Amino acid sequence: MSKDTGLSLDREDLDAQLQAAADKQKKKKRKKIIRRIIIAAIILALVFIIGIGIIIAVVSSKAKGQTVTVVHAKEGELIQEVKVTGSVQSDNVQHYYAPASIKVDKVAELGSFVKKGDPIVIFDKESYEVALKQLELRDKIEENSYQSTVTQANNTQNKYWQAKNDINKYQAIVDEKQAIVDKFNDEESDVYKFLNINGPTQLQLEATKQSMLGDKISAILAAKEMQGGILTDEQQAELDVVQAAFAESQNISKNIQKQMEMSKNEFADASAALSENKAKLETAKSQAESYSNLIGNQYDQENRDLNGELNTLKSGSDYDELAKYTNGCLLAPFDGIVTGVYVSEGMTTSITGGEMVAFSSIDEVSIGFSLSKKDLTKVKEGQEAVITILDNEYKGKVTQISRMASIGSSGSSSVSAVIKVENPDDNIFLGVEGKAVITTATVNNCIKIASEAINIDSDGYYVYIVNDLNIVEKRAVEVGITTDGDIEVISGITTDDKVVSYVSSSVFEGAVVVPIDQDEINAAINGALSEYMSISVEADKAE
Repeated sequence: MSKDTGLSLDREDLDAQLQAAADKQKKKKRKKIIRRIIIAAIILALVFIIGIGIIIAVVSSKAKGQTVTVVHAKEGELIQEVKVTGSVQSDNVQHYYAPASIKVDKVAELGSFVKKGDPIVIFDKESYEVALKQLELRDKIEENSYQSTVTQANNTQNKYWQAKNDINKYQAIVDEKQAIVDKFNDEESDVYKFLNINGPTQLQLEATKQSMLGDKISAILAAKEMQGGILTDEQQAELDVVQAAFAESQNISKNIQKQMEMSKNEFADASAALSENKAKLETAKSQAESYSNLIGNQYDQENRDLNGELNTLKSGSDYDELAKYTNGCLLAPFDGIVTGVYVSEGMTTSITGGEMVAFSSIDEVSIGFSLSKKDLTKVKEGQEAVITILDNEYKGKVTQISRMASIGSSGSSSVSAVIKVENPDDNIFLGVEGKAVITTATVNNCIKIASEAINIDSDGYYVYIVNDLNIVEKRAVEVGITTDGDIEVISGITTDDKVVSYVSSSVFEGAVVVPIDQDEINAAINGALSEYMSISVEADKAE
């Protein structure tokens, strides 16, 4: 089927249609020519007007003073921004270390993307199981060693307290026996006097008494023999009395001797017990000192307990670290990128605790950048930013500003800072350049003017204005925030003031000048351009 061209197949009708199409094309060309003529006329008129204005100004300047360009302050919103460039970095970097000497079967490539739950490192199965068993046995040995140390410490502690009890016991016996011995050696004591003075004296007296009574008895018995073995009643009575007294004296002597013997035995026993318990006391003291040295001071005891706890925690953490590798695989805890690889396939890690891989999240990323001294006064934590990474735009917020500056190779100082990316996606690449525009201040309904119109000297900020008599005046102003092109004016001028936009050597306070209003020139140019666009649109519609 042929495509419909809009032309009839009839010869006469076809010629008519072709002629009509040619006429239409000629009209379009005429319209384009007319439009170009009109646009050219507008532009020429604009150039003429501006030229006349400049000529008038130049002529006036020769007659009245120097020509200066003036502008007017405007009301509106002013947004202060700081533009920075940095590199994309992850805020969540996990470092994984070798939990044991173990063979690596496979490892993800540096820079590769790994989804959550997929393996980053796969250990050799047999090597993994051996390492797991070794850690389990090591943990048990360390636990037994710790318990053995605790048991020995407890036994030593018990022996120490037993020795301390023995010291108290033997010290009490020594004190007791020493008191007895001291009593026998004390010349002022009753015991000493009894053994050495009173006892012997009394025995001597009783011996003398017994001798006299013996003589008396012998005399009576001799008289009896002379009397044929018969005593008178008086003699018998006297004999009975004397014999009774003799017997009593003998008993007294025996009791004294017995008491003296008992005292001597008591002294001997006390002396022997004193010597024996002194020896036991010294032994107990020596043992207590020895056990005390084994136990150590309170810090030694605390360190022993802490070391045991530390070994337990360390062994447990190593075992737990290895045990968390599911079936001998290190699985990614989140979506991320492998940013460090320090092992290779087939190698056996030689050092327990050596780093194997670094894994960085792409869901928690930021831009690290440096702030100059000038920008440091503007940028604060919490300010919002617009970030551009590989032509993709993201929202951000300043989350960290270092409190310490660093010196660059050029000698200038800067402060590191971080902007967190609040809406990261799969288009994020770590390490690439990221640009950010930080909104540091926003002022609504303020007076603003072009920055080049503001001057500064030792007294502060000021502008030159042209008054109604075309005389230059110097006026102090108070400024606020600044942007690349404009600056906020808090006080000093109004929108009606004609402010000199560019200060040359011929502009000074009191100078007579001819002002050329830059705003009016800009308005004329914009009006011409607007008219041009309007004519172009109308012409396009007409076609």
